[in-house]
Amino acid sequence: MTGSLYAILPAGAALGFVCAVTLMALRPVSRPGGWQWPALLSAIFLAFSLWVVAREGPLGFWTLHSANGWGVQVWTDLLMAGATAVFLLLPRARAVGMRGGPWVVLVACTGSIGLLAMLARCLFLEARRADPSTETAP
Repeated sequence: MTGSLYAILPAGAALGFVCAVTLMALRPVSRPGGWQWPALLSAIFLAFSLWVVAREGPLGFWTLHSANGWGVQVWTDLLMAGATAVFLLLPRARAVGMRGGPWVVLVACTGSIGLLAMLARCLFLEARRADPSTETAP
């Protein structure tokens, strides 16, 4: 079962990526509650990652990323993509009062799990700031 799951999941992830990017391109304006999607994806991927770590150990990824040129290329690409995403998101996060340090550490330790959580929190705070009914009286 696990072998067939590992054969199906990459194709499903690629399809999800294409659908998400297409939707973002067609509807570039974020909607209220848009923070819920990255929050949900972060939680789902966290659960999957914990399952993988429980089955295969916490450093199993390193064997794959150091085995050959393709592994090193994918690892380097993931690091550059994560750093680029943090670079682009950090100014927005700071603008809504998020401290950068803890989020950068979370992203460095968990990759897209932390990045999606950071994005969800940033979008949530932006939506709350834009909605005057959520303001609290001094």
